[in-house]
Amino acid sequence: MLTRVHITTLLLLAVIVWAVSLWLSGLPITWADAKPFTITVSALSAMVLIFDRWLWKWRFLRGWFAVCPNLQGSWQVLLKSDWIDPTTKTQIAPIYCVMTIRQTYSQLSGRLFTKESSSYLIAHKIEKQNDGVFQLFATYQNTPDISIRGKRSEIHYGAFVLEVRGDPPTSMVGHYWTDRGTKGSMELTDRIDELLNSHQDGAKHFNFSS
Repeated sequence: MLTRVHITTLLLLAVIVWAVSLWLSGLPITWADAKPFTITVSALSAMVLIFDRWLWKWRFLRGWFAVCPNLQGSWQVLLKSDWIDPTTKTQIAPIYCVMTIRQTYSQLSGRLFTKESSSYLIAHKIEKQNDGVFQLFATYQNTPDISIRGKRSEIHYGAFVLEVRGDPPTSMVGHYWTDRGTKGSMELTDRIDELLNSHQDGAKHFNFSS
């Protein structure tokens, strides 16, 4: 996102180029010409902030001015993992959980809540492919509940790739892998606007087992 410093610098460079052009053309330059500079910087800074927070989501700006897909909200997630439970020696069954995404045009944060852990995004990138399909690439840290650390699960790191489907997005589908050597698939559906903060909240809204 452009900050006030960036906007001020760009406008100052524009003013310098403009002033040099007038001087080379032999036209007079006065300090009165620079009076609107501060007002212009403030107005543009406000406009950039408003666009970054709200305007980019407006439908009529989509595609030609604001190209980033709007993923904000809480998504129901179906996780299928190849992880083997060390206690039962069997592959874990698919589970439902919730991912909450907070997004402006310049920033995105995400947190996934399962019954026994939470994961947050460390880094991400949204990229448009040659066929027009967007993909979300991300790395994350998973933090299990303290009660199961040292027994069934430890803090670990992973990454995932999700294909964004629909305009506006209605689902995201892809796969993940971890530094524990496990991997699996992810399917995000049924997005709601409310930003949920726990697995219990997700179970209540999406009606899956908590």
